[in-house]
Amino acid sequence: MKACVLHKIHDLRYEDHPDPIIKDPHEAVVRVLRGGICGSDMHYYEEGGIGTVIRVREPLIIGHEGVGIVESIGPAVSTITVGEMVVMRPARPCYKCSFCLKEQYPYCEAMEHLGSAARLPHAAGLFAEKVLIHEKQAKAVRKIGPEAAAFAEPLAVAYNGVRSAGEIIGRNVLVMGAGPIGALSAAAAKVLGAAFVAVVDVRQLPLNICRQMGLEHVINSKENPDQIAKWKEKRGFFDIMIEASGNDAAVADGMAMVRPWGTVSQVGMFSTGKGPTEFGPFTTKSITWRGVFRFYDEFGPAVDALEQGYVNPLPLLSASYPASQCVEAIKEAMSPKTAKVQLVFADE
Repeated sequence: MKACVLHKIHDLRYEDHPDPIIKDPHEAVVRVLRGGICGSDMHYYEEGGIGTVIRVREPLIIGHEGVGIVESIGPAVSTITVGEMVVMRPARPCYKCSFCLKEQYPYCEAMEHLGSAARLPHAAGLFAEKVLIHEKQAKAVRKIGPEAAAFAEPLAVAYNGVRSAGEIIGRNVLVMGAGPIGALSAAAAKVLGAAFVAVVDVRQLPLNICRQMGLEHVINSKENPDQIAKWKEKRGFFDIMIEASGNDAAVADGMAMVRPWGTVSQVGMFSTGKGPTEFGPFTTKSITWRGVFRFYDEFGPAVDALEQGYVNPLPLLSASYPASQCVEAIKEAMSPKTAKVQLVFADE
């Protein structure tokens, strides 16, 4: 088969790779249709890793957002069938360690994660014509096309961010950062019952996309500082902030808009050495800060939201490239004028 294999920084090749082989009776081989390029894929390409700990030490098939058709299954598979279109949860816990026994699956001590260099040997990703998964990683989709289905993984991240913030029904929610995860987080907050959802960014293009997704309250903080100032009055307007920018200045600005006893759900990832430094409101307002790491139980509800049409992610899709043009695609994905780029691996 062909696969997008990263050998080192800026060395991504579309090349031959051995086909995956079913070894566990609960495994399946999926013929990949589409895969979405994520920020972590860009970090691997541009920096050779994520932070200082996770580094590419051998050729790695990148990619963990995707959809495909089940091509073959192991003898014990019972939840999916050959020929079904499925979306894939990238995490494959061991279900045996102390964290898994407490159902804290994202923290599994032996986690395999599609397209990850965290362990040796690296875990192959799904930017390939075929990918091997456990049946528990797959969920069938029947009502939407591959373009929308490929958003299941980032929407599940957004669902986890909203869920981590606690009670959402009837609350005022601020989303800092209008990138794909921020836009999907805002959409998820609306679906899950927030009374008022606002998205703030300094860039107009992603805010325009948020409007296309049906989000009414989108604010460019550079162009509308008066609205930001108003939301800071009387110790803040919002009960919850979903921080999706990974920008320390956005964190400080956002905390000023959060009410006392409010909650910050930290979805955005900070670059090494560039985390927030201003924590005054965190202390003086008794703000609760919740970290958000991957997801598990949120995957099914996120897929259902896509299938029922509660969330329309397609305005986020900026471009689609043949998988053979993966280098051009990942460069396009890094452009500030781009939201989400998908790779196409097979005829749909």
